[in-house]
Amino acid sequence: MADLALLVLTLFWGTTFHFVKGVLEVASPGVFLAARFATAAAVLGAVALWRRERVGAGFLRHGVLLGAFMLAGFALQTVGLRHTTPARSGFFTGLAVLIVPFLARFLLGRAVKMASWAGVALAVAGLALLTHPFGEPVDAGVRLGDLLTAGCAVAFALQIVYTSEWSPRHPIVPLTLAQITVTFLGAAAMLPFESRYYRPEGAAVFAVTVVFTGVFMTALAFFVQNWGQRHTTAVRAALIFSLEPVAAALFSHFYGGEPLRATDWGGGALIALGVVAGEVGGLVEGRRSPGPALTAGGRG
Repeated sequence: MADLALLVLTLFWGTTFHFVKGVLEVASPGVFLAARFATAAAVLGAVALWRRERVGAGFLRHGVLLGAFMLAGFALQTVGLRHTTPARSGFFTGLAVLIVPFLARFLLGRAVKMASWAGVALAVAGLALLTHPFGEPVDAGVRLGDLLTAGCAVAFALQIVYTSEWSPRHPIVPLTLAQITVTFLGAAAMLPFESRYYRPEGAAVFAVTVVFTGVFMTALAFFVQNWGQRHTTAVRAALIFSLEPVAAALFSHFYGGEPLRATDWGGGALIALGVVAGEVGGLVEGRRSPGPALTAGGRG
């Protein structure tokens, strides 16, 4: 059930590339991120006041760190998207699936099953085929965007790994609210340091995008992520999240009319195969194991 919830979440997340690219023509990254996370924080704050759940030891530290990872990921991705193409952004963001098992293994000492490594390899190969990011010469500006987006992948990988570590220890709504509040405060603090702009003629586009991404793709989405990662490993979650560019490509094809080449379909199939390999192979390895294996992203 948890993996299915993360899968549905990923499919919806794939729609955001198209909308975020468009809203950056109306507002600067800092303005958009501050509005998006303020909206999400307001929604979750109302829910938290209603539920009034108690928090325990380590809550503030864990919430702040997860929020810092989230802030870094979104800021680097959004700024990077101004300089690079959506395809390259999707590729470099998707590299989080490759980074997660290394962090789980060497940072936290978690055992990563061979099936998971195989799934990751298939997903990265499929990601390259799907996004075909390296087919054309690029200038220094695009390379800067690529570098920023690669940094975003590291930040998101840290967030995925530590969400699996810490989400079982705290109530979900307060933990999600803490993350999103930190991200909002960070985005607001960066506003004086960016070349802010907002075009009033695009107010309708801005408002719709902020509500859509703030309420559904942030508040609800990260609640689902925190819940889902209580019941699965960080590596399995990362494999599922690697389907995001597949969803983005399909959305751009059916909604935006963008053509898909044979390599696009092949890349998407490889990513899906990687997810299946990680899921099914992990179950097979688990049955062969004489005892409970230490999996990536457990309680620790």
